[in-house]
Amino acid sequence: MVVGPPFNTLSTDLTDINPKIGFIIQARMKSERLPGKVLISMPIGSQETMLGLIVKQLESSQFTHKTVIATSTNTENDAITTWCSSQSILFYRGDENDVLSRFIEITSTNKFDVVVRLTADNPLLDIPILDKTIQKHINSGNDYTCSTGLPLGMNVEIVSGGALLSLKNRSLNQADIEHVTHYFKHNEGYNVETIAFFDANQFEGVRTTVDYPSDYVVMSTVLSLRNSELSGIDLIEFILKEYPYLFTVNSVNHQKVQHTTLDSEISAGVELLRKFDLPNAADKLEKGTS
Repeated sequence: MVVGPPFNTLSTDLTDINPKIGFIIQARMKSERLPGKVLISMPIGSQETMLGLIVKQLESSQFTHKTVIATSTNTENDAITTWCSSQSILFYRGDENDVLSRFIEITSTNKFDVVVRLTADNPLLDIPILDKTIQKHINSGNDYTCSTGLPLGMNVEIVSGGALLSLKNRSLNQADIEHVTHYFKHNEGYNVETIAFFDANQFEGVRTTVDYPSDYVVMSTVLSLRNSELSGIDLIEFILKEYPYLFTVNSVNHQKVQHTTLDSEISAGVELLRKFDLPNAADKLEKGTS
């Protein structure tokens, strides 16, 4: 995987870049820990939903684009499509578990050259970083481009329409169809690039995704401080300076990771046991696999 230049070396000149770009936001009402979170008010007490906040942030992108909500045919997601209709936002309904097929169908129907994958549980975007990543993806002729170094929930993923459609002819596993970009990360034959915007440890432990109720409390507080002059990564840096304790509230939350081997999954289990002060169980698991 190629790592690109740092953030401050990327040009912001978007002249003569006119591909057809789709911002596809995957969203569903089902959630084990916080059901219906995508339509919950954000920040708390406001008239805006978390999904709506994401859509509004995307409107400030310098790229001409079309935004589509990718949800499933499950009945609980009727609430999402009802909301989309009330806001005149495009949506597509497909298989609940085959998220990739939703993206492929949307890309094919709209003839998107570039697809930006977004999720409805990541309510804080940095649009300048998003635009720079899109530009780099186009200029480099990449099939897949992603950012790294941002807080959990703020990194971006971009796929060329052609590369995405090519997956229809591939032999895919369950992880590939559940996680749209999984195949590009684990298989050769595609032009893949990672852009390191910040040092790997600069925002370690900072969660801006909403999975647990405590995540919602943190991000609701964060976004209550957002304004026209303070947003994106600048907002995160401001909070880390002025209110550093805020991100300790949800720092212990476990983030799901797709492990490709049993050893990797066991290693993660040992780490979690130690994190929650269960050293004897961690030692036993570790010794049992040695």
